[in-house]
Amino acid sequence: MASTLGPDFWSVARRPRWIAALLLCLGIAAGFAALGQWQLSRSVDNAHIADAPDTEDAVPLSSIAKPQSPVTVPQFGRRVTVSGSFVAGDFTTVTDRNNGGPQQGTTVLGHFVTDDGVTLAVALGWTPDATPEFGTFDATTLTGRYLESEVPSDSDFEAGKRSAISVAELINIWPDATPAYGGYLVLDHAVDGLDDIYSPAPTQEVSLNLLNVFYAVEWAIFAGFAIYLWYRLVRDVVERDAEDSPVE
Repeated sequence: MASTLGPDFWSVARRPRWIAALLLCLGIAAGFAALGQWQLSRSVDNAHIADAPDTEDAVPLSSIAKPQSPVTVPQFGRRVTVSGSFVAGDFTTVTDRNNGGPQQGTTVLGHFVTDDGVTLAVALGWTPDATPEFGTFDATTLTGRYLESEVPSDSDFEAGKRSAISVAELINIWPDATPAYGGYLVLDHAVDGLDDIYSPAPTQEVSLNLLNVFYAVEWAIFAGFAIYLWYRLVRDVVERDAEDSPVE
């Protein structure tokens, strides 16, 4: 006895009603895909650079920062100008500092007092030598990048090393160092005998609207489901026709 099965999948799928249903499902899927693309484009269009002020046009330090205050996000990495004078003999070195590469070296710090009588720690330059030698520096107007004070605990005091640029520590070393700015200045150009300190503009983080991305993924799933729905309906017809076919 041979059994006669119902029509196969593609013979059912080629029926006019199911071709029309496929075109309808493809149209719906295309609409869902377009909506997903729109949501993605909105996510990109609405992306914004978080807390990204202009950092490269130098402004007076006193116009953006106050003494005895920590460095805020808009202040961090800002190029600033400041006028005053260095305190003779108040120079400090910090070791184990890299300068944009793997090599460790020494950064020299100077005690600068602004025209308003406020202390500002200034990074004068970097050298690979453990005992730096540098020329005199009597500039009264400085330009550089304003950075956040580092954590004193990063220094290895047990080994006799000072490797963190910590304003809190420096004002305890330098006499009459208060009031003081909460951050320190890295000069655009190092003093003679030292290398410029690698100090790039701060990284600007782009924030995407994750809700739009989530909606885009949803629309893509809906588009796939529309095609699957057509397949499932045709498959049901194939299985029903197979059950209704006579068996000889």
